[in-house]
Amino acid sequence: MKTLTARERRLGLHLSLDVSGKDAAGTAFTQAARTLNISGGGVLFETPRQLLVGARLVLHIEIPPSLRKHFGNRPLYRVRAVVCRVERFQDEAMSRVGARFLGEIRE
Repeated sequence: MKTLTARERRLGLHLSLDVSGKDAAGTAFTQAARTLNISGGGVLFETPRQLLVGARLVLHIEIPPSLRKHFGNRPLYRVRAVVCRVERFQDEAMSRVGARFLGEIRE
């Protein structure tokens, strides 16, 4: 079965996801977000939270019906990830966060 982790190139997919972890202040959070792009190794998404490189996250990515065949017909891909890159542009409320997948969460 192919999964997102079996692919290498980035796909410009805007998928809904829930992000959980701790922000730069150490405060636990869960928030809704959306992907800007995704690959077999990770994801790029936007968030108003200040996250640090190295922060551990749990991502729940909603899989559209057209892609579910690659995920055992599951509507949700649950994965642990680590923040690898954070870009915050001056006068913008959102940061772009690049996170590398560490491993799928099987429930």
